[in-house]
Amino acid sequence: DATPLETELLNQADRLVGGRDAVLVIDDTSLPKKGERSVGVAAQYASALGNTANCQTLVSLTLARGEVPVMVA
Repeated sequence: DATPLETELLNQADRLVGGRDAVLVIDDTSLPKKGERSVGVAAQYASALGNTANCQTLVSLTLARGEVPVMVA
């Protein structure tokens, strides 16, 4: 169960870079893939390529303040 570790990560991220001037950054990244064995691969828009291709899309969540980012998910 990763819940205690995730809770501690969020508490530490909030302590380090939280506050009224902090922002939550949600970003997606496409990874072009070839083959048929990777989970979640489908023909979809790949921003890295600028067109539709077989790729996986990853979503990241980052808490940031000023120039200090902390990845939280």
